[in-house]
Amino acid sequence: MAVDVEEFIDQLNRENEEYFSTLPETDTVYWTGRMEGLAAAEALKPRWFNEIRGVDIIGRFIGRVPDLSLKALVGRQVGDEAKHARHCRRRIEALGGSVIDYRPSEEQLRFGDLLDEMAYPEEFFAAQQLTVETQSLKRNEKALSRFDPETAEMFEKHINPDERFHARLGHIGLEVFARTTAAQDRARRACEVIREAHVAMVRAHSNTMMAAGYLNA
Repeated sequence: MAVDVEEFIDQLNRENEEYFSTLPETDTVYWTGRMEGLAAAEALKPRWFNEIRGVDIIGRFIGRVPDLSLKALVGRQVGDEAKHARHCRRRIEALGGSVIDYRPSEEQLRFGDLLDEMAYPEEFFAAQQLTVETQSLKRNEKALSRFDPETAEMFEKHINPDERFHARLGHIGLEVFARTTAAQDRARRACEVIREAHVAMVRAHSNTMMAAGYLNA
């Protein structure tokens, strides 16, 4: 039997928090220590890729959202992702890096593919906006103290405010679409799947950074 939708959303948030709180920071954050220069540029590259790929993935998701008001809100997020990608690329280049040579890991590609394969709106809102974006709020706050002042300013001015809206969008979407037992089951499973995929993606990046000598083992 379906539970009250607000109670259900609270449950998902608690389950997500319980999951991520048990993990070491190296499994949840691209930048676990102070990042400067080329190390900072390398740490920003997966973020750039996720933002630019998000334009396509979230853009396609609009076609799976029947509610016109929500379509418009998701469209706003697409624009935000494009803006974030532009800012990240500019900062990477200012730090002496380049996105031209960036090659995403298999885990990073799989992360995006999972979102692209979610056929039901409640799955995507639960996985992308409620789970990933809510956690991004916490990760991005750490960026303010772990990057050089100019990179921190980029996050503070151009990225972090938008993430609050994206996380709220997950709540709004689930209020509309997660009202039946079947829909709630799909949403919960989507959270579980994307959490695991996110950890795999971050671990892969950490291994790459260590191999390149940017992180200590």
